[in-house]
Amino acid sequence: MNVSAGVGYGYNVAIEKLAEELAVPQDRFDQAERRYKDLGEFLHRDDSKVRDYDPDVYIQGSFALGTPIKPTSKDEDYDLDIVVSFRSLAKAQISQADLRALLLAELKAYRDARGIKNEVSDEPRRCCTLIYADGAQFHMDVLPAVPNEANMRAVLSSYLADQALAEGAIAITDKDKTSTYRIITDDWPRSNPRGFAAWFKSRQIEQLNERRRAFLDAQGKVTASVEDVPVFRVRTPLQSAIMILKRHRDEWFAERDPELKVISVILTTLSAHAYAGEARVSDAIAKILKDMHLEVKERNGESWIANPTDPSENFADRWKDFPDRRKSFFEWLETARSDFGAVQKFSDTNIVLNELSRNLGSTLVEGVRSRVAASAGSRAASVAPAAAAGASAPGLVFGGEDRRPTEPKGFG
Repeated sequence: MNVSAGVGYGYNVAIEKLAEELAVPQDRFDQAERRYKDLGEFLHRDDSKVRDYDPDVYIQGSFALGTPIKPTSKDEDYDLDIVVSFRSLAKAQISQADLRALLLAELKAYRDARGIKNEVSDEPRRCCTLIYADGAQFHMDVLPAVPNEANMRAVLSSYLADQALAEGAIAITDKDKTSTYRIITDDWPRSNPRGFAAWFKSRQIEQLNERRRAFLDAQGKVTASVEDVPVFRVRTPLQSAIMILKRHRDEWFAERDPELKVISVILTTLSAHAYAGEARVSDAIAKILKDMHLEVKERNGESWIANPTDPSENFADRWKDFPDRRKSFFEWLETARSDFGAVQKFSDTNIVLNELSRNLGSTLVEGVRSRVAASAGSRAASVAPAAAAGASAPGLVFGGEDRRPTEPKGFG
């Protein structure tokens, strides 16, 4: 392995194996794909009440981006975020409440047809939730929507942003918007999951296509296009880095107030902005931790993390009313810089894992240790340490009031 100066061999091995251990098994991705495609086929059946509205069913969120992580226990579910966009309906034809009622009725019919015992929940603000059988570890959050591309193009144009990202933009329901929820109006909440997925792909396109090509070569499909390989079929350094940082975040906030936890869309957006095409996961984490704060802007005295596909939307909008969320983000970021920076120079994989187990959980780290041992073969799982056990390399320091960190030697 070609190791960068100042970064230990053992650290690189540990980080790579961490990503492997956190990765959702491909059969789970296959299962998720089957679930949403099955729902799409059901909504297009002969006696469907919504078939004439041409429902387009697709996946969004972490499964679409290839960044979900395995639950920490069998008591936790995989969260499958689904969009049902009714392509032959428009905001001028139906209210949000009626659209949601249409989808809810069909989801209940789907539940009955598939023998699912759990009720369909209409409690969430924007979606309906379908929980599969106990032990399946899946629940599906289904978001009703109608097309909204023209409106999104106008928004992107006003911000001088790429209007191509408006393709597939949607208007969604939100029952907390009481003044507009039950009336026919053009004033619907916006969303753009396909645009976000396209932007996320663009931030890592070189590494993504390299791994897609390797995936096709391994299958003997030498003439196929890399575009035929979904993002979730491969794992890039950016995806792996986000997965590892998610788990670090989860562990850190589990010991504090979970209500203050940095939401995944903020972590993902800031990571993708900071990423600069690094080919190794360890280098991607270094770059992300060094620079992810740079896209936390200020607008009129308010912290602003713009949705890259809808610049009028602030992902950090709740920080204004809950300033502890902003404080917690920077405290977590400083901790992550310190935790990963403290072990980056170690050449002994076991020392790295011993140190990271405090921050990532012992169960995860033991799984990583098994992977390291299995891949080592006849070679020892660790090589000569660069520092004595328990010693620390300089950690990342999160700087002064302007939130611009100093860069410790060897981490960059």
